[in-house]
Amino acid sequence: MSVIDSLKRPEHTGANRCRPCTVVNAVVVAVVGLALGVLWLPAGFVVAAIGAALVYLRGYVVPGTPSFAPRLVAAVGLSGVFEHDDEEPRQSESLDANVDPDVMLSTLLDADVLVEREDGLFLTDEARDEWESAMATLRKASDDELAEAVAAALPFEAEVAAEFDGISIDGPSMSVWISRPQAIADVATLLAVTERAVDPMVSLAATEPLRMFTEVCPECGGPVEETTVRNCCGGTAGVYDSPEHEVLGCEECGAVVYEFGDE
Repeated sequence: MSVIDSLKRPEHTGANRCRPCTVVNAVVVAVVGLALGVLWLPAGFVVAAIGAALVYLRGYVVPGTPSFAPRLVAAVGLSGVFEHDDEEPRQSESLDANVDPDVMLSTLLDADVLVEREDGLFLTDEARDEWESAMATLRKASDDELAEAVAAALPFEAEVAAEFDGISIDGPSMSVWISRPQAIADVATLLAVTERAVDPMVSLAATEPLRMFTEVCPECGGPVEETTVRNCCGGTAGVYDSPEHEVLGCEECGAVVYEFGDE
């Protein structure tokens, strides 16, 4: 994977590009470039060029942009200038193993993946370390390499391909599309849980529930928080302007890790 490919963030560019995020970052880059250019012209040119390249490749350069840029644009009354397409974004689906939830829970407790305390269920420290270590390795993989990892980890034969900035899975009992962050988290679950002699189908059933325990973003390693999601660059945003639903989302790259069900 080239340096340029490692910088690209397709979830925030192309059809997923958020115009408010792009404009806000372009303004920031321009202001910083001009300020440095006043002191030393070559430095201003270099900073402006690098900043513009990062905005083009990544969608934004200022950390946390998906959380504040749409809000900033709305605050100054320019939301109408940046209307998003009416087309619904592709929604990540889940891997369904058709395993009884009680069986799954008791198995994960017996395997020391989960521990039950007075205030609820938690990942054991050892299981979390194994899970996050697997995610850290997988996030370095290219899309095609990640697709190969998904195919190898699934407990059944399936056609797996990198498509639409995510992973498509066509198997005997399911045909789903999952986002890249979800694929990283779910493969890490399959690797870490199955290593504990857990039935592979039970491990598969655990992929979605265990994402509720995520503390670091599968995609970039940034912190994850409970927030709300809107159709803005496929990422997350704070509670304002009639948000759609509650999720676990990355504070830095806006990736959605887990979507809470409607009550």
